[in-house]
Order: sequence, then C-alpha cells, then structure tokens
Amino acid sequence: MNDSAMTLRKARTLVNARWREHEYHIGATVLRGMPDVFAIESTNYCNLKCVMCPRGEPDLMERDLGSMSDDVFRKIVDGWEYFAEPVWLHLFGEPLMHPRLFDQIEYAKQAGVPNVGISTNATLLTKMNSAKLLDCGLDTIILSIDGHTKEAYEQIRKSTTFSFETVCANVRAFLELRRRMHRRKPQAIVQIIVMEENREGLDEFRAEWLAAGADEVRFKRYCAWGNQEAGSFADLAPAEAKALLKDVRPRANPCFYLWSSVVVAWDGRVVPCCFDYDAVVTLGDLRTQTLAEIWNGEKYVALRAAELAGTNDNPLCKNCVEAPGFARDPSQAAPAADVSAFGGVVYQPADSGLALGI
Repeated sequence: MNDSAMTLRKARTLVNARWREHEYHIGATVLRGMPDVFAIESTNYCNLKCVMCPRGEPDLMERDLGSMSDDVFRKIVDGWEYFAEPVWLHLFGEPLMHPRLFDQIEYAKQAGVPNVGISTNATLLTKMNSAKLLDCGLDTIILSIDGHTKEAYEQIRKSTTFSFETVCANVRAFLELRRRMHRRKPQAIVQIIVMEENREGLDEFRAEWLAAGADEVRFKRYCAWGNQEAGSFADLAPAEAKALLKDVRPRANPCFYLWSSVVVAWDGRVVPCCFDYDAVVTLGDLRTQTLAEIWNGEKYVALRAAELAGTNDNPLCKNCVEAPGFARDPSQAAPAADVSAFGGVVYQPADSGLALGI
C-alpha cells in the first residue's frame, strides 16, 4: 500500500472512530461508524489445559472445533478498512496449530492490514516456526508464559507433554533468532495473566525477560469471561480483584463493544466480544453475509437497543462487570466529516430499508 493510500486510510479510520463514539453518546442503534475487527479466531484447537481458560481445565466449550478456511479469512480482510491495533489472529486456541497460519498472516499484510498479532503459549515455537513467524510479516507476538517458576507455571498451564523448561527455552530461542536476524518485528511481548498462583516474583520475571530480549513484559489483568459461569473463573483472580469480578453488573453505561468492534469465530460467525467462548450471542455469519450487513442487521440493532434500555439479559452479558463503557452526552454534536467523504463503508437510509455499500 503506497503512502497516499495509507494517508487516506488513516483519515477514514479517524473519522470512523469519531462517528462510533458520537453514536454511542446519542444512543444510535443503526450506525454510520463501522466496527474494528478485534480478533479473528484462526483455530480453537489447543494443546494445553489452562485453569483460567474456558477451553482449558475444565473444558467448557461446546461448539465444534476447527480452523478458519482461507475463503472465510479472505472475506474478512479483503477491502475492509477497520482493524484493531493489533487485530489478533487467535481467540480460544493455539494459533500455531493452524496449518496455514503463516500464509494467512502474509495475506493479511498484503491486503493492507496495518498490525497483525498473535498470542501463543510457545509450546510449538520451534526453530522452524520461529523462522516462519519472522518472515511472514507478523507485527506483534505475545509470548504467554504465566509463571515465574516451574511450580506456578505448571499449576496454571496443565500439560503432560510440554514443560516450563521447554516453553522458556523456546521463547529464548525465538528472541535470540530475532536478534541474530536483525529483525525489529514482530514486537515481542512476554506476558503473565496475573492470578493468585503466579503473582509472586513479577519484578524478577520482568527483569529476566527484558534481559532476554523482549520488547515489553506485560502483566495482564485477570479476566473472568463476563462471569458466564456464576463466578467460577473469578475465584482464580488475585484476592483484591475477586469482589469486583463477582459484583452485580453496573447498568449506567452501555457496553461500548457494541458500537466499536467485532470478533469472528473460526467458522465465520460474528460475536460481540472475546468473552463469548461458545458463540452464544451469534449476530451473523460471514459465510453468507458481509460484515457491514451484520453490523447493522436486525440482531445487532436489537442488542444495542436492549443494552441502552438496561434489558440486555442474554447469557453472555447479564452478569458481566468487565464491559467497557463511559458516561454518555446525548446532546453531543455530530462529527463535521462523514465517513462517506473519504470513500469508506457507510450506511444510507433508503425507502426500502437500509442500503449498505463499500
């Protein structure tokens, strides 16, 4: 993508973000602003059983297992302007288990997706896979270790095959290969999801992995998956976070996700957020619809209306205290520029209903 096209795309993205915020403020349910694609689930196969994951131990996921086809993947990235920074090619699985992950990353970069990222448990981060990740155009990689010691790690990431020592060795080898190849990308983030079992030794963990060549060490806030399981995941949170995660959902501010972003499961189904591990709130299917059609379709419009009215009581949302939101100002003026002024995706009211175009 040339500089002129990149400048135009950035202008559209900025105007689009302003429209999304404005329409959240005024309580619109049919939107001019189009969604960022936040995550594309490459696969929901996984080779670990992690205690904090619905795909782990116990395995709560009931939907089918599979990997995203090239046809569905290309339908998502071809011609779409709006992606999160980064857009993640993982959700409830280990992305390195997808047999065409490297090809799909390369395709996304050729299609102009600005920042493509994955999070990996590093069990399959072999020398060959490391080299492929360094060559395919990947922008960001999260290397999830989730423990400073063998004991803490193996209490959380359960496996009969992969050890703490193996994972740490894989990560060190990847960082060293990147250094030897003089690559600045992908940005390498070593991460711990902070839980009661692994909260000790965080300062030492940071120092160790920065010294090993990580660009950043991130301590991720614990997630209870919207409390869909009546607080069971909240029990694993650090002590000071448990009460908050088990609290009653505040209804004052609607969830901004419904005005800002989408998540796509491996089979093309669109769900409102990354907490929806079983796709219980499926809002459309990219095998038969476009993303623009889904975003202003009947199911999304009804869900926004229920969220605004405080009556959103579906299994995903009813107990969630992690939904982002902010105080709304219904009198806020509309942005001066329309997305259509830059040739982006926009809706136009029509006598026959809603006309959507790209």
